[in-house]
Amino acid sequence: MLEPSKTQNKNSISSSTYDKQIQSLLMKGDFNQAETMIRDKLEQEPDSADGFYLLGVLYYFQGKIAQTVENLRKALSLDPKHTDAAICLSVLFNDIGKYDEAKKVFEQANQSVVHKKVGDDQGIDRKFAVKHLELADLYFRYRRYDEAIEEYGKATLLDPSALEIRIRRAKAFAKKGFITRALQELQQLKHEYPLFSPSRIQLGLLHYSQGNVLDAELEWESILEIEPKNREATAYLKMAKQSRNKH
Repeated sequence: MLEPSKTQNKNSISSSTYDKQIQSLLMKGDFNQAETMIRDKLEQEPDSADGFYLLGVLYYFQGKIAQTVENLRKALSLDPKHTDAAICLSVLFNDIGKYDEAKKVFEQANQSVVHKKVGDDQGIDRKFAVKHLELADLYFRYRRYDEAIEEYGKATLLDPSALEIRIRRAKAFAKKGFITRALQELQQLKHEYPLFSPSRIQLGLLHYSQGNVLDAELEWESILEIEPKNREATAYLKMAKQSRNKH
């Protein structure tokens, strides 16, 4: 669901306060008063990306999808880096099943974000990372592994602290048949974060799926040395030993 965010006009404190009043009205459901204020804003600032963004949010709450898309696109045409409009439009496209359109919005809106240095604006980066992750998971679900790998990569660049994304990318590599690449991904993750047990769990599963039962056991045993009560590692290790004993 779209929510009006705290968009600020850096050049005018009064404009920022005015926008917050509009956002408050939208959240309260006072759409008539909100629309009046938005129209006044656009009359005073006809090229205001924030104004068209707020108008798009208003239409979304009223269930007017076509007008929502039109105004969010207008906001982005005026300010291609308007992250709130980009995120809202992508959420909307995801909601109505237009996943390729959602991806296109991000490719157009966050090119500069992807290439920024980590830490420039981590809050915005994480917002984009979440959307790329959602798109990647959708592609994975529909077995479009190339696109999934690409989106997982973008999400990782934007939020390097989300280690689970790298595990999902490794799974996509494996599904695509790139076993060596999947192993490299997980081994690198294990090397960088030796106490992060999920990477070792997945590495063990990948070894096991390839028939390398002893290698799988070594990974899961290494987890139990650090976390003796890790249930996943215990269960998988038991499974591996039972499988080996049968042979």
